[in-house]
Amino acid sequence: MDQAQRLREYMQRYQVQETRKQSSRLITITSGKGGVGKSNFTINFALALKAAGKKVVVLDLDLSTANIDILMGASSKYSLADVLHQRKYLLDCIEKGAGGIDYIAGGLDINDLLRLDNRALAFFMDQIQELQSYADFILLDTGAGISKELVDFILASDETILVTTPEPTSVADSYAVMKTVHQFTAKSPPFRLVVNRAQSYREAAETSRTLKNACNVFLKMKLTSLGFLMEDAHVQKAVRAQSPFYLSYPNCEASKNINQILYTFLPDMEEAVPSSNGIRGFFEKIMTLRKS
Repeated sequence: MDQAQRLREYMQRYQVQETRKQSSRLITITSGKGGVGKSNFTINFALALKAAGKKVVVLDLDLSTANIDILMGASSKYSLADVLHQRKYLLDCIEKGAGGIDYIAGGLDINDLLRLDNRALAFFMDQIQELQSYADFILLDTGAGISKELVDFILASDETILVTTPEPTSVADSYAVMKTVHQFTAKSPPFRLVVNRAQSYREAAETSRTLKNACNVFLKMKLTSLGFLMEDAHVQKAVRAQSPFYLSYPNCEASKNINQILYTFLPDMEEAVPSSNGIRGFFEKIMTLRKS
């Protein structure tokens, strides 16, 4: 191998490393129906990532029933809507939640992006770019159910975590999410499954296997398992107290399950190169999808 070839290979490795270092991972977290614990999972998963030394921002993109701050017993002064309408800079909108979690309230109508003039759009995009060097992971907590907005979020993200419960209706609605995404793209975006509120590990495994097989056989889409959370009375106690169970009950079964999910999640993420071109690329892609 000549010196020029070695130099080219070195530069390619360097560019990949720089991409990994500079680009936040954008993870959409969603569910086929409400009431499965999606937002609760998002908060506690964010806390686990933070405990592992990762910088995390939770972005509440539930356009109908945003409740991230309620689950943490916090209140939001500002939201992404304030950035959109040039009332605030983005970094002013980052709130501190339970355990020091950074989060930004939504309050954003995605269609408003399409109505911005060039100057307002440039301001919004420049502000959004601030998150790129601020966080390792940006968790996008979306609304439950199937919508065009949800499909756009999924297609613009690096990965989607789909949260379900073993209930047949929840499994059916989760499959419907996958089927809807399949109708919009021939290439399956990365999906991983979390089974929440399982009564046993056997039930969790059977639920996961059923949904994965259905997606593989009928949609030719790959759905991999990220892990399970067992039914745990501590979870509801924490919800009522508006405090994440990962903080209130660090040794409970659900907290141990979150750590197991984290151990599965992080090694894969360390090796993967982000495909979304960061948070600015995410919103640019959203706008392209909305216009198409």
